[in-house]
Amino acid sequence: MKKLILLIIVLLPIYFVYSYNNFTNTILTKDEQILEIKKWENYYSLASKFDLDSNYLKVYLKLNPPNKDLQAWNFKLKSWLNITQVIESLKNPITKDLLVTILEWWNIYDIDNKLSKNNYIQSWDLITLNKEKLDQFKKEFVFLNNAETLEWFLYPDTYSINPNNFILEDFIKTMLDNFNTKVIKELDINPNDFELQNNLILASIVEKEEKSIKEKTTVAWVLKKRLKENWFIWADATVCYPYEFTFDECTPKFIWNHIQDKNDYNTRTKLGLPKTPICNPSADSIYAVYNAKDTPYYYYLHDENWQIHYAKTNEEHVANKMLYIK
Repeated sequence: MKKLILLIIVLLPIYFVYSYNNFTNTILTKDEQILEIKKWENYYSLASKFDLDSNYLKVYLKLNPPNKDLQAWNFKLKSWLNITQVIESLKNPITKDLLVTILEWWNIYDIDNKLSKNNYIQSWDLITLNKEKLDQFKKEFVFLNNAETLEWFLYPDTYSINPNNFILEDFIKTMLDNFNTKVIKELDINPNDFELQNNLILASIVEKEEKSIKEKTTVAWVLKKRLKENWFIWADATVCYPYEFTFDECTPKFIWNHIQDKNDYNTRTKLGLPKTPICNPSADSIYAVYNAKDTPYYYYLHDENWQIHYAKTNEEHVANKMLYIK
């Protein structure tokens, strides 16, 4: 009996070494294939994907710990790879980023709607994060110091997104970095500028009110002049924002029915600027506010072709309405 036990003790390590070597040398991919790694998976998940002995896999990973976490992505694996070669291949994901465009006149509700419809987030995740983690972003981005919301800093642009590994906070940081580069740096704006907040609020209105880059500086001056002379600025684009509407939900009919609502955003009933920006303005609209073009006009309107028409007096403005609005 003792001899048998001794023999088992001697043979067990030999058997383990043999089996382990067999495990490490077994070919896992006889053909080329695409391996999808999901968000909740890790290196131990390879046991089920390749029908491996989980105990030997644990030993292998203990002896050969990967130098980076496994990323949720799609990976192209060549044929005739063993476990070592498979794990090495998992360092190089296939580049399958998707392009997502955030439009200039969108507000935070539009962006949340876009991301949730593409299944990157759950509906309202962006709105919730904006409320709960604004202070966290302020620590990293100086220009957020006086901000009440991320609304005006989510820079409109086309972004590359990894659909298999989308992290909302990282995406927001990318947009904020973009704002820092294309607005703060390129337009040479002091991030501590006391007037930055008001200028961004005004720029968000210009963004909604005027599409033409050529006309933005004139529209900006008209709105600035109204503010300076203590007029209501009468920008109908501000009416919808307190209702948390997307661009498509803010219809002309809704604006007309709520044109006299009293709140912090309706510039027909509230003197001065809205409480916050009403969308995320482009660099062109921000530039227009900082470099507004001196003009004698106090009024403007757009015809059915979105051609703008200015007026110096209310009488001229009424005449333009008769001519251009049907």
